[in-house]
Amino acid sequence: MDTHAHGLLFEGYWWLSLLGGLHCIGLGLYLRYLYRDRNDNHKLLGAIFSLLALYFLTGLLNRDNSPLPLQQLFILLIPAYFLLMPMLYLYCYRSLHDIRGSIGLSRHFMPAIALVLVIGLSVLLSGEVRQLLTTSNLTQLNHVTLLGTLLPLLLVLQTGLYFYAILRLLRRFKGRAHRAHQDSLKDIKFRWLLALTLAMLTNWLVRMVLVILPYLLGDKVSLAAQASTRLFLLLSLYLLALYGLKQITMSAYLRGRLAPDLQPKASSSRQLLSAEELNYLQQLLQSDKK
Repeated sequence: MDTHAHGLLFEGYWWLSLLGGLHCIGLGLYLRYLYRDRNDNHKLLGAIFSLLALYFLTGLLNRDNSPLPLQQLFILLIPAYFLLMPMLYLYCYRSLHDIRGSIGLSRHFMPAIALVLVIGLSVLLSGEVRQLLTTSNLTQLNHVTLLGTLLPLLLVLQTGLYFYAILRLLRRFKGRAHRAHQDSLKDIKFRWLLALTLAMLTNWLVRMVLVILPYLLGDKVSLAAQASTRLFLLLSLYLLALYGLKQITMSAYLRGRLAPDLQPKASSSRQLLSAEELNYLQQLLQSDKK
């Protein structure tokens, strides 16, 4: 690839990262502060898009503008990615089981917290903070290389386990819903969760093939491969946004149609006779008694 073509690819990758990051930030803020869910699950969905924004915005970093060497910076950021699948699982679980109340500090977040502590202690004990403040060229340390290899493997393992758990959860719920003849509103919720999970799974597989496997095998990850994963994710987000808007519209329509059926029978039942007719019948009954 010549210099001109590489420059165009780099510029396109930069703008793609910026566009995806801004879109995800906008979606995250909308879901967090404007959209309301009675179970507070909109906060989890907003946090998921915020993490996707972080993934996009890391594409804006390079050797010239990064505050740290790129490998070390990504090692410091990778614990945040360990929150993505637990939040997706909690979002699906709480939505399907109609769980209300605050989420709090779930045990599913503990691996990410533990990684933060381990990486922080590793950096402090090795004295890298002091070296970064005094030197501009930092040699790669052995434990940094080890973490750079081990953490992506752990992330792949965690992602695979959570995808299996989510798909199993959805399949079990679909079976119960089919036997119990669940109404259309729950079916809409199920289809949205399935679409969200399949979109995340597909993007994970694309990233696994184009980026993670070449990195673990020691090959150089091309800029075109990284741009392809971001482009595929951005297109998936557009499709999810359109599909989610359609599901919200259908839910609102069905709630409007089902609203009269949810009223108490006493208040929804209509009188067959008017007040005048009832008074007339009462007078006739009284005259018969006389």
